[in-house]
This record gives sequence, structure tokens and C-alpha cells, in this order.
Amino acid sequence: MSASRPATLSLVRVVVVALLGLGCASSDVIATLRDGSVGVDAPLADAQLDAPDAPRVDGGFCAGSGPLFQVGDGAGEPRCGGTVTQTTFRFALCACDGFALSHALTVDAFDSREGPWTPGRRGGSVGSNQSFAASAGASVGGSVIAESDVDGAGLQVDVGGSVRAGGMLSGSAAFGIDKDLFTGAGVSVDRLRVDGLVHLPTGAAYDVRESEDVGGVVREPVVVDAPCDCDVSRLLDVGAVVEGYRDDNDDARAGLTPDSLGEGDDRRVELDCGRYYFDRIAGGALELVIRGRVAIFVASDLALEGAFVVTLEGGAELDLFVAGNVLGTARWTIGDPARPSRVRLYVGGAGTVDLAAGGDLAANLYAPRAELVTPESLEVFGSVFVRRLAASGPLTVHYDEAILDVGGECPTPDGCDTCRDCGNQACVDGACSLCRGDADCCAPLVCAAGRCIPEPF
Repeated sequence: MSASRPATLSLVRVVVVALLGLGCASSDVIATLRDGSVGVDAPLADAQLDAPDAPRVDGGFCAGSGPLFQVGDGAGEPRCGGTVTQTTFRFALCACDGFALSHALTVDAFDSREGPWTPGRRGGSVGSNQSFAASAGASVGGSVIAESDVDGAGLQVDVGGSVRAGGMLSGSAAFGIDKDLFTGAGVSVDRLRVDGLVHLPTGAAYDVRESEDVGGVVREPVVVDAPCDCDVSRLLDVGAVVEGYRDDNDDARAGLTPDSLGEGDDRRVELDCGRYYFDRIAGGALELVIRGRVAIFVASDLALEGAFVVTLEGGAELDLFVAGNVLGTARWTIGDPARPSRVRLYVGGAGTVDLAAGGDLAANLYAPRAELVTPESLEVFGSVFVRRLAASGPLTVHYDEAILDVGGECPTPDGCDTCRDCGNQACVDGACSLCRGDADCCAPLVCAAGRCIPEPF
């Protein structure tokens, strides 16, 4: 940790939201926190859980309101936690170092504020700061934005929005693009359908070998900026967030210690509102029952040999911060698919998030330094932001647009450099303002009546 971090750590306070649900086998309740007391024989009524005198009130934290919590970023500047979250999860999938997909990819979207996911709704975009390669077919309901190449092999690649490739669009797949295609280096494909226009520079190759159905070809300069926020200066310092709660947490009130979850057989832990710190989470299956607003801070790895079950009760929320890496050898099922914006998992390690048995995750995963490895099927209600994605099993992502509104109580900054400083809204002449066009918005959002919103379909 740099010498400048201690001053920042005093500002590290994070709003918490949780929803991890998995099937644990058996277990004993090892800790229950209800209004500051420990025990399983005297639960409080639901109304008491949100009482003004709940533990660690902090001006309304346990009532779901109160002061806006801050998190430090890589530059040492505090930012409102809600703004960090909603600017981070703009894409259904975003990868700093690209994708390795050897099985089908399916992406769509919904808004949990309007109701649960239903099949058939389009939306949900994919971003890559390098290439996007779909070697086994893909169906993306939103747009695909890659700073380098977009490649498809063998099967169908369908995109409900536009494709923006800083490099080539290439491959033997049948590409179907419902809006426009932008490519900075040209086209070399077997089959191509573009309902809008094909935009490519003068002199760039345009080679469609078998079948072509496009709305027209426009020769013009094409520049594609990196879509994912992978600049180290803006990455969340997860380790610093965790360290900020090493000595400032609710463990003792819950009858827990930093090593309570470091090892052991199948366990069940029930937690009411509060912040909980652990040196490590490991051992057999673990079931967490979350009541109220909860934050869990893990100083090293989360590595479980059994299932990981996180259940939300009522209006519970959870943010889970893991300073190290993540390993799950049994299938994970995390959260409530009807409310995925209520769970965020932040991983600081530079190794892997290895879900060896796949999973069903209703959560938003932030791991820009790590590789997500999924050899088995993985279904996500929420979003994924990783360094690299290596999926050899089927991958399905249902993007929840509600995540774009979690920073609604954050203050508008006095000045700004980018739309990210304005919670995805426009930054015009150094001030947060109404957008004038799509270029003012953080991709893949677009401008509509002065507001940056998810691309309509």
C-alpha cells in the first residue's frame, strides 16, 4: 500500500447489497446477528430489522439511507460508491483483455424495476478493450464494441444493435447485425447482413464471399475507443476497501472473529445489517442468509470446496469485497434473479475467478484484474466486468438495467472530466450537463432528450 493510502482509508465506506443463493447441504447456525444480539432462538420481527436503533446505524445505513459512502479508487481520490457501481456495470459483459469463447454466448436484458426477466427482450451490450472472438456462435441483444477485431467462426453471430470494431470484422460465421457496422480495418467474412449501413475507411478491405445483404456502404474514418474502464487510475482498489474495515466492523457484535470462516465443514451464517471482516473464506459449503444491508470484506481468497449459498430476505442487499482470488469447486447459485442489482461482488486479485462447476449468479461481478474461468454452464442475471473471460461452457447473461440507477443519491460533482464522473451522464465543458448526442454518453449508452440511457431496441 502506498504512503498516501492511510488518508484515503478513512474515507473508505461502502454501501452494501447482497443476493447470493446456492444449495448448501446441511449446516449449523454459527452466528446470527439480530439487532446487536447473537443467537438463533430469539429472532426479531421483520419490522424490527429496519428500526432506527439497529446496529451500526451510521446515520441511516441500516435503514437503507443516510450519508453517501465513499470508496477510494486507484488514483487515491474518493468517489461515491453508487456512482462507481453504476458506471462500472454499463455492459452486460466487459473484458479488458478480450474473450475466449468456445461455446455459445447469449446476452439479453431486462429492468428489474419493471418486473422479472422474460424471454425475447433485446438489449445488453458486450465490450472488449482488445478483440471479441466468438468461435461457437453468439446472440447479443445489444451492441458489440471492440477496440480491436471482431471475429466469428463457423456458426451464426447475431447482434441486435451495432457492431463497432477498431480492427477487422472477419470469420466464417454468418453475421447478422440489426443496426450499423463500424470497422476501422475492413471486412472479410463469408456471409453478412447489416440492416443499417457499413462504415469503413477509404481503402479498407470489403470482402463478403458468399452472401451479402446490407443497407449501404459508407467510406469514412472509423475510430473505436476502448469501451471498458480498465485504466489502472480508475480501477477500484479492492484491497484498500477491505483494509479499511480490518479494525472497524461488526464481527464482535455478531459473535464472529476474522478467522470464523477460514476453514470448517458445511456452515450456515445469518447476518443482519452491518459490515463484517474475515481474513479468508474457505472450507466446505457455506450458506449466508442476509437480512438488511450487509457488506462483507475478505482480506485474501474466497475458496470453497462446497456450494456457496447466499440468500436475501426481504429488502436485503450485499456488497462482497474479496481482496484476493475466487475459487468455487462446486456449482454456485448466487442471488435472486428478480433483483440482481442488489448484489455486487468485487474481486481485487490478479489471478482467477474460477467457477469450476459453473453457476447461476444473480449478481454483478467486478474483477478487472482477474480472469473469469467457466468450464461449465454459467447463467448470469446482472453483469460481468473482468480482465479476461475464458468460457468453455455455455454462457448466458441477462443484463439488469436497474444497476444504472444505484447511484441516485450520490451528489453531482462540482466539475468533471468524463461522463463517468457524472454517473454516466454527459460531461460538457467540465460540468455535468444534458447530453447533446451519443458521443457525450458513456458507451454503450445513447442520448435521448438530454439523458444518457440504454440503447432502445
